[in-house]
Formats: sequence, structure tokens, C-alpha cells
Amino acid sequence: MNSLRDKARLLLSKAVLCTQRSSCISQDWARQLPTLPALRFHTCPVAGATAQSVDSFQGSNLQVPVFNWRREVVGEHTLPGDIFNVPIRKDILHRVVRWQLAKRQQGTHKTKTRSEVRGGGRKPHSQKGSGRARFGSIRAAQRRGGGIIFGPVVRSHEHGLQKKVRKLGLKCALSAKATEGRLTVVDSLAVDPPKTKVLDEQLHALLPDVQRRSILIIDSSKDTPDGGDNLRKAASNLPWTDVLPQVGANVYSILQRDNLILSRSAVDLLVERLRQTKPLKAETSS
Repeated sequence: MNSLRDKARLLLSKAVLCTQRSSCISQDWARQLPTLPALRFHTCPVAGATAQSVDSFQGSNLQVPVFNWRREVVGEHTLPGDIFNVPIRKDILHRVVRWQLAKRQQGTHKTKTRSEVRGGGRKPHSQKGSGRARFGSIRAAQRRGGGIIFGPVVRSHEHGLQKKVRKLGLKCALSAKATEGRLTVVDSLAVDPPKTKVLDEQLHALLPDVQRRSILIIDSSKDTPDGGDNLRKAASNLPWTDVLPQVGANVYSILQRDNLILSRSAVDLLVERLRQTKPLKAETSS
């Protein structure tokens, strides 16, 4: 009995010793581990929202002044935060620009193969007996005047891009201009008379601090009775100025120019356009 008690005490003491050693070792490892800084996570702006219901985090609405052509403040306008104050995603901008450039690429380049070039119908010499290399046509690719093997052919370079990505790209481009302070809202874009000199003077008065003249003007047909024709005629001879209707606003044109000028009605139409969603099937069927 005494021997059994002694063995039990010995095993118990060994177990306690192992526990103390393991705790010391774990404490030593804990001292050697690097400490991580406190991480800050963005909270979802809508309570109970899911990833499908909220596209991206948005900032607050922006209050911007509204100018006339003489840079006089005539009012204020609210730029919605879900369009003009979203996080700027460079990857989305890159995807949309690549999609636009690929879509506009002509794709009519073409070279002739050995079956399309002139000549080379008969075999130049016999297959065997002459001591020369076998040859089937003088228009083979390795000969002078021969056809091209893997040359370009007429094709479309266009590739697909989701509508959500396109909309998000336009929001990022508008937010980038608003964040950089390069977005100007004007009350009216009427040019009277429709002369290039008059528009040049008006743009210099509206943007006096801009050293590099690179401007994109986005208007709407509601701005003037002529539908913006006078503005386009006046800007046609200004190489540093582009004029687009609201329906033609795109990411590449916005990023190509340094400054963006929008009319009040163009802002409202852009907001309406970017907030449009496809109706559900249940709603359309009913």
C-alpha cells in the first residue's frame, strides 16, 4: 500500500512540474510574439444590411456653390454622397477604361495568308531527285513575298463588363473630381453669341486659377432652348475643351481632362441615371 501511495505522489508531482514548465514556456513564447496594432473596421452604414443590399460605403452629401460665367455665386447645390463621395477604386477605373478603349478599337487590320497572296500556285521543283530542300509553294511564309502565318484578322476587340461595374466606375470618376476640387457647378451654360472667343473669355473668368487648360463640359438639353448646339459650336475650335451631353458622360472622357464643369440640370440627370435600378421580375410581370 505504501509503495502505491509513493508512486501516486511521484506521478502527481511530475504532472504539476510539467504544468508549471508548459506555462513558463507559453509565457516566454508570448513575450517573443510581436504585438499587432489595433485594427479599425468600417461599419456598415445601414443597420441590418447585407453585402448584396449595399454596394459600397459612401460619404456624406457635398454642398457646393453654384457659379455663373463671371464666377459669381448664385446659389448652392447638393451633390449626393452615394455618387459624388464614394471611395475611389483605381481597379474599377482601370477596368472601365480598358473596356471603353477595347470597345472603340477599330479591328479592321488584316494581313494575307499564303492562300491569299498572289502567285505560288505550282510546285517550284520536284519533291525528290534535285538535291534541294522540298518546297510546295514560293509563297510560303519563310520566302520573300510569302504570306503571313499568324497575322491579325478582322475581329472585334470588345469584351463584356457588368453594368454595376460601369456605374461604379462613373461614380468613382465623379468622386475623384469632386475630392480634388476640380468639379464646378454652373447655373447655365448658355453662350450668346455662339462664338469661340466669347466662350474662351467666359472659361477664363470661370476658372481663373487654372494654369493648364483642360476642361470637360457636361450639359443637358434642358439648359438652353437650342439644346446645347451653340455651346458645341463655340467649343469646337478650342483644343483643350470637350463638350458632352449628359447621356454621353463616361469615365474615360472625365479622366482625360483635368477640370469638370457641370450644369445644375446635368447634375440632377446624372443622379437620376446612376440611381436607376432594373425592376424586379415580380413587378414587371404584375
